[in-house]
Amino acid sequence: MRIWPDKPLLDKRHLADVMIRRVPDSPAKSLIVSLHDAHPGSNAAVAEQIAFLAGYGIAHSSILVVPEFHHQGPVTQDPAFCDAVTAWQGQGHEIVLHGYFHDRRESPPEKLSTLFWTRLYTSREAEFLDLPPATARLRLERGRALFASQGWRAGGFIAPAWLMAPGLTNLLAELGFAYTNSLREIIPLLPGVNRLVASQSLCYSTRASWRRLASGIWNKHLYGRLRDTSLVRLSLHPRDLEFPLIRRQIDQILRASLKRGFQPTTYGDYVTR
Repeated sequence: MRIWPDKPLLDKRHLADVMIRRVPDSPAKSLIVSLHDAHPGSNAAVAEQIAFLAGYGIAHSSILVVPEFHHQGPVTQDPAFCDAVTAWQGQGHEIVLHGYFHDRRESPPEKLSTLFWTRLYTSREAEFLDLPPATARLRLERGRALFASQGWRAGGFIAPAWLMAPGLTNLLAELGFAYTNSLREIIPLLPGVNRLVASQSLCYSTRASWRRLASGIWNKHLYGRLRDTSLVRLSLHPRDLEFPLIRRQIDQILRASLKRGFQPTTYGDYVTR
């Protein structure tokens, strides 16, 4: 049974209502696959995803590395993981700084206004949602220093769950990051590059069966709209390929996108081209 309809689920004249538009001055169709939450504990899962993508001829992805995932110590304590990341970069994958701890220990106390983001939308992982500027700067500088010690280029920063405190983009630009992302936008930060790109990422929540079902329904609907734009973003987390229905849908997204002429690239290459 076909999952994707022959026609988009929304008429083109309604695309503006959902904040998805064609990329100005970028006629080529781009496919960006990002692999989130890379750390020693997810090394095998990320390696499987890279091999999975290679089966489609996708040799370039953006791999989001967490320097000290859930306060379990710096990734530099695991030489095998560091060697793997270095090898991935050498193969043409982009290494992206993805938060620092990816949890909310040492974060400001929760408020009613943040409970949705910290407890329901994430499982206490919205690290940069409300960090004071001085704390955010310290973690960003520590992350960059760790990357530099391994020879990893940290051109981009993506916050856990894409959630950022007001003013964080200004700080990222000040520190020299080339870009950041939200769920719905790619945000270039380099001087003279001001082409903000509205494009919502396809992603899955797998913490419960109802979340997996909802993710599949929503991503089917969303891809019906994205397929007629010039950019498809697919964000994978370590456990996504474990679930057969999600794995099949990812397979169909990749096959359909490549068939329609979308070219695999990384966030870093996309914002600097």
